[in-house]
Amino acid sequence: MATPGEFTLRAYLNGRMDLSQAEAVADLIASESEAAHTVALQQLRGGFKNEIQRLREELIHFASLVELELDFSEEDVEFADRGQLKALVLKIHGFIQALLQSFALGNVIRTGVSTVIAGRPNAGKSTLLNVLLNEERAIVSDIAGTTRDTIEEILNIKGVQFRLVDTAGIREAQDQIEAIGVARTMEKIGQASIVVYLWDVTGMTLSEVYADVQALYRPGLKMIVVCNKMDRNPYFDTDWLLAPGSEGIFPYLKGEGEAIPEPPAFMHELAGIIALSAKNEQNIEYLKEKLFEAGTGGALNLESTVVTNARHFEALQKAGEALQDVLTGLDTGITGDFIAQDIRRSLAYLGEITGEIGVEDLLANIFGKFCIGK
Repeated sequence: MATPGEFTLRAYLNGRMDLSQAEAVADLIASESEAAHTVALQQLRGGFKNEIQRLREELIHFASLVELELDFSEEDVEFADRGQLKALVLKIHGFIQALLQSFALGNVIRTGVSTVIAGRPNAGKSTLLNVLLNEERAIVSDIAGTTRDTIEEILNIKGVQFRLVDTAGIREAQDQIEAIGVARTMEKIGQASIVVYLWDVTGMTLSEVYADVQALYRPGLKMIVVCNKMDRNPYFDTDWLLAPGSEGIFPYLKGEGEAIPEPPAFMHELAGIIALSAKNEQNIEYLKEKLFEAGTGGALNLESTVVTNARHFEALQKAGEALQDVLTGLDTGITGDFIAQDIRRSLAYLGEITGEIGVEDLLANIFGKFCIGK
């Protein structure tokens, strides 16, 4: 019988594809969204391979000149122009940094975006999940605390998968089961890339909203505040969340007998503040736009090279560090043998990506994850 990945491994060993293309075969098979399929197909066709090969060829040219100098060290001959070498290393280092930055988007494309819908009981979280999915996935009831456990489903927006998680309402639990549900909610929020905080514009004060947002927010988290049940309060203005001193604010939003509270400082940094009615499916498409923008950073350009593989990311990081050592060496005037050593390191790390160096240990790890045959 064929072993896992045997046919792709044979293609690699016979020079029909490089290692990054072989890994793209597995990514293509595992792709569950249009974006993931497109990126895997691009890498299978050699897009990433060609970029890495070009970088290596440029470095190898200068590395050979530096190595040649070592053979004539007694004559004090310089074959590699240090100014040109520095310009080349700066260019390659900058390109590697751009590839490293693309990994965040690549990870989103490959694994999806973890998105948690959070809020107090009866805020309309399950209704919103059902509307986004266009199916009755979660039980909807007027009874507070209906959702006891997390419910996870996939929402595809413009070819990118969002792993939606409907959670138990955030409040002081009424029983042991609800307490477990609330604990799981906080755990999922801690793991999420995006949190959609849902609140009832007819049943909460600004102080309560601000307290919830502060409890859920953490640096780096993309949070979208959704003001729900606008069908019951059509005159609510989302600007009140940012500037609650605005004239005309509904008195009950302050809370009985309390002054208008000050918003948290980070409210202006949120990924969005949206007013909608989940029950009436009002403004749902705008919420999807905001989710896509928060998850991908805006427009999705799949024509450029995107790093999706953690192994490639790690190799690029190490190659970048080696090139930084080359630049430091050139600035401090160290001898050619040390510069040559750092260039060789960077070439070795780039070669790990495509398999142009000894990769026996890597092969077993990579192809062992394939399906039988393939």
